[in-house]
Amino acid sequence: MAGIAVLLPDKILDRQAEEIIKKSRNHVVYVKETGIDTIVQEARKAIRKGANIVIAGGRQAAAIKNHTNIPVVELQLTAQELGLLVVKAKKIIKRKNPVIGIFFWKGMVCDTSNFNELFGVKILRYDLDHKDTWFDCVDDAITKGINFVISEEPCVNYANQKGIPALLYNTTGESLSIAMRHAEKIYFASRIEQQNYAQFVSVLDSSFHGIIKTGEDGSILLMNRMMEQILAVSSEQLLGTHITEVLTGLDQELFKKVLDGTRENYSTFIHANLQALVVVVEPIVVDGHGVIGTIVSCNKIKRMDWDREENMREQFLRGFVAKGSLDDLAAKMPSLKNVVEQAKLYAQSSSPILVEGKTNQELEDLCQGIHNYSLRKNGPFLVVNVAGIREEDQMRILFGEGADRGLMEQANHGTIVIRAIDKLTLNSQYHLLQIIRKKRNATSILDNDNVQEIDTRIIGCTSKNLLELKKKGRLRNDLYYLLHTFCLSVPEFSERKQDVRLLAQEYTHRYMNLYSRFHIITDDAIKAIVDYYWEGNDLQLEAFCERLVLTVGSRKITKEIVKSLLDELYGHKGRELFEEPPEEERGNRELEKLKWALEQYGGNRILTAKSLGISTSTLWRKMKKYHLV
Repeated sequence: MAGIAVLLPDKILDRQAEEIIKKSRNHVVYVKETGIDTIVQEARKAIRKGANIVIAGGRQAAAIKNHTNIPVVELQLTAQELGLLVVKAKKIIKRKNPVIGIFFWKGMVCDTSNFNELFGVKILRYDLDHKDTWFDCVDDAITKGINFVISEEPCVNYANQKGIPALLYNTTGESLSIAMRHAEKIYFASRIEQQNYAQFVSVLDSSFHGIIKTGEDGSILLMNRMMEQILAVSSEQLLGTHITEVLTGLDQELFKKVLDGTRENYSTFIHANLQALVVVVEPIVVDGHGVIGTIVSCNKIKRMDWDREENMREQFLRGFVAKGSLDDLAAKMPSLKNVVEQAKLYAQSSSPILVEGKTNQELEDLCQGIHNYSLRKNGPFLVVNVAGIREEDQMRILFGEGADRGLMEQANHGTIVIRAIDKLTLNSQYHLLQIIRKKRNATSILDNDNVQEIDTRIIGCTSKNLLELKKKGRLRNDLYYLLHTFCLSVPEFSERKQDVRLLAQEYTHRYMNLYSRFHIITDDAIKAIVDYYWEGNDLQLEAFCERLVLTVGSRKITKEIVKSLLDELYGHKGRELFEEPPEEERGNRELEKLKWALEQYGGNRILTAKSLGISTSTLWRKMKKYHLV
């Protein structure tokens, strides 16, 4: 049974403690008179007997703190107790304004700043620590004209040897009573904390989710049984380990934002120990103290119920395998980090996803990454481009004809990417909607014996404004809203200056090493590359960098050399060289998209900017441009 230990330096204090204990209800389990030489051993003995709080004073309290981890309530002489000692000292020496030295361990004596006026004395106060000795302090006080000493026994004895009258301190019991009440409060608080902790652990262990509690530095403090089962490791082995070392799929930067209070929460989808997990990170917030840690909840997601190994082998042989990785895409294109984080969340769902953008290679990488990050990663991955395919061919290719299975059925339990989804005919849109809603092919409804459930994740890619197509009646309303709910917008490659700069530097260095060339490329030259409109995206940029390194005739690559080669290869007009819609049409498209996003998120600029894949400052500029503020 936990309780309080009282360790005191003399018999007088010991008797006072016994009297106080008899008069009131308390939880004292150990009382002992002990000297400084044995205080640590007695404290450890008290701990073995069940004490979890110690009352001690002076050097003894300091020694217990230095050698154990038990909470210590320090005895402190009250103003009344010390005042009585000062009055008694004045009577002994019979001087009107004596100089009285008080020598006590740091923290053992109350405030004495008004004693001179109250008692007609001059107080010389010495608060000792482990670096000080009684003897040096008394010698120093003697040089300052001390008349009397109030202190503990070693100091009193030395003062008497020096011919200075001294008084051994004692208490009225007031300081002991105060210390006892303080210790009782700590005892009750610790009992409540233990009960709360026990209840908390009980709740955690009964949870069907894996739960981890971390400290404010992200290190693991607690882990429930379900989390131990998920990771196949005991919590003792992971205590003190940073959580991102255990759940390696967590984004360290986003996790840190939760800890520093700049992000309300963080959720993602990861794989740990061959299991798919939805992870939610919530901050632990205490009023006045900010974020003191996090609770990380991990929910297992059931995998598709089919033979994984056999299916993977079949898909590999047929070529229906996705190779892209969302993490690789984010590492290669840092500007797409927000898009990738959103894609990881969308990957958890089986609902259709719409990917908007003009960069074909990045759209393909993103689609492959979504498939590989989802529970369908072991299923087939098919890509079809419907642009230019006639209506009857669209129906046959996508939904099958007679005994021939369409791509929708071939991709069952996997993913199908429909590129140029804006080119689907209305009839194809209807059949696609039936598969999404009813999980079956509408073309086989009349042949009930052959109706097969189709569970295929659909990812649609487009570079067009689907809202405009909906308004013109070329896209079904229900399909539009179904697709646009999970929408990822990939900004144009040339708008993402950070990505262009990083890749330009990477490609030039790569081809310098490949062709054993050494060139110095100036900052202005890099800027000229970054500012150019790369209609062919990173593939065009890589080819340009190879040609630049291979054919440049000077050691230094300057802005003039870069611009000259750009003009030679693509013409000096840059972006205007490529076919683009009129400025007015582009502006209307951008305005409509901006208005729609603001309406969807109730005017919240952070969420709106995130959905559009732009920064809040860029959103503000666009809003000003179209007079929306």
